Amino acid sequence: MSDRTRRTARWVVAVVIVATVALGCSARPKVAVFLQAAAAVPTADLEILKNYASQRCSVVAGCDVNTQGDLMLAQRLTGSYVGNSMTVEGMQRLAEALNADHVIILRIVEWESRISYRPERSLVLLGATAFLDTTLQILISPLGLLFGIDKVATVGMFASVFSPRGDVEFTTSVTCEDRPLFSLLTADPVEAAKEAIDAALYQIAVAL
Repeated sequence: MSDRTRRTARWVVAVVIVATVALGCSARPKVAVFLQAAAAVPTADLEILKNYASQRCSVVAGCDVNTQGDLMLAQRLTGSYVGNSMTVEGMQRLAEALNADHVIILRIVEWESRISYRPERSLVLLGATAFLDTTLQILISPLGLLFGIDKVATVGMFASVFSPRGDVEFTTSVTCEDRPLFSLLTADPVEAAKEAIDAALYQIAVAL
C-alpha cells in the first residue's frame, strides 16, 4: 500500500470517528425542567433552585436542558403556562415549542422550618461539665439550654414527567430534611430542597 493510500485511509477513519461522535452528541435527549412553588417559598430561593434543578438534571440524566429564558419564552409564545393544571393540548404546544423529549415539572409542596427542644442534648453538655467548678458551670449552663434547641428544615416535592404528547410518563414524591449538628444556626430549607431535587431527578433518570 502506497503512502498516499495510507493517508487516505487514515483520513477516512478520522472522518468516520468524528461523524460517530457528532451523531452520538446530537442523540442526547432534550429536557425542559420547570420548578414551581405550591408553598410559601422566598422568591430569591426559588430562583436559586430553578437554576440548580436545570444544572443537576443535565449532570444526573446526561441530557440537554432548556434554559430558564427558553422556558419563559415558550410559555409566552404558546400561551401555555405551567401552573396547578394544564391541558394536554397546552403541554403538547409547550413541548413542541421547546423541542423537548420530556417535560419535568417539580413542584414544592412543603417548605417549613420547625424548632423543638431536645432535653437530652442539654443533659449531655451539663453532665460533661459537672467536674468543673461552680463558677464555670454557671457560665456554661445557658449554652446547655441552647444546645438542646433543635431546628429542622423540611421540604416536600412532587415531580411529574410528561411526554411531547402530553402523557404522564412518571410521577414521584420526595421529602427531605436539613438537620446539621448546629441546626439552630445552619438548618436551611434551600439545602433540603436541593437534596429533594437530586433525589427526584435520580428516580426519574432510573425510571426513564
